[in-house]
Amino acid sequence: MSATDIGVVENFMYSCGNAITEIPMPFRKTENQLKDYIFILFLVVGIPYIIGQVIYEQWGGVGCLAPLVGCGALFGLLALVSTFKEDNGDTKISFEPPARDEKSHEMAVAMVRQMVGKQIRLVSVHWSDSERDEYLYTPDIEHSDKRRRVGSWMDEPTKDILSKSRYMVEPVKGEEHQIRLASVHWSNLERYEYLYSPDIDYSLNSKEMREVASWMDEPTEDILSKSRYMVEPVPGQEDEIRFVSVHWSDPERYEYLYTSRQFTNTKRRDIHSWKGEPTNDILSKSRYRVEFVHSSKEEETEEENWWETESVPSHELE
Repeated sequence: MSATDIGVVENFMYSCGNAITEIPMPFRKTENQLKDYIFILFLVVGIPYIIGQVIYEQWGGVGCLAPLVGCGALFGLLALVSTFKEDNGDTKISFEPPARDEKSHEMAVAMVRQMVGKQIRLVSVHWSDSERDEYLYTPDIEHSDKRRRVGSWMDEPTKDILSKSRYMVEPVKGEEHQIRLASVHWSNLERYEYLYSPDIDYSLNSKEMREVASWMDEPTEDILSKSRYMVEPVPGQEDEIRFVSVHWSDPERYEYLYTSRQFTNTKRRDIHSWKGEPTNDILSKSRYRVEFVHSSKEEETEEENWWETESVPSHELE
């Protein structure tokens, strides 16, 4: 390969890197994924370009076809990715339709009263087994400058994961069956960091999947609205609940928070909000078991124990 070809490759890689970093934050993944995208672009466009140059030097214009083949492969790859389906038919058990009667409402109210003011962890019923609980948690991974990602830990939980999977349950004023979840690990006395469902579609399937994030800044009225979740008991399961986004739901359709089969890496699944009609698969993946956290008083610090103070969020003082 000539020095000119090497220079072309370097310029190509640099241009790809700049182009990818200009992608809006809602559609970015982790830094490792960006590197993967650059590498894929290089494989399907860069290498054919180099081969095309070599062929062109030997056989003329026919070499120009190689970059076109590479671009075609890239579009094929993107089309394959865009066909991702959350419900791939692997859920074989069936679930009763969620009950929305007075009895179900009373059960939800009782569950909320049991959780409010306490620290909990949420275990994915669908993905856990007898040997391992899969916890919903807020990792130290930024979605943007004001949002943190929310995931589900697929591996054995470490002390760090157990800390980041703690949520304080806050009541919603005037709504006895609704709650907000504040990350205990990332909140403090001045600021509660709420889990919420933003108006950001998941890029692989924007018609059915919404992102779920953790708000790192001072909560606005919009954030407080999008952080409201209605508790729904799972029929026939006393220790299982689902969370319905109050902001995005209506009487005809409930939008469920759920643990997706899509995963960012080998140890972390994505958490999404289902925008479409809930299928049997979604009803399974939206089931969570509440685990109450009973911390040792000797091990707690004042900063870690902020949720037990008598302070009240400013938006609840109205």
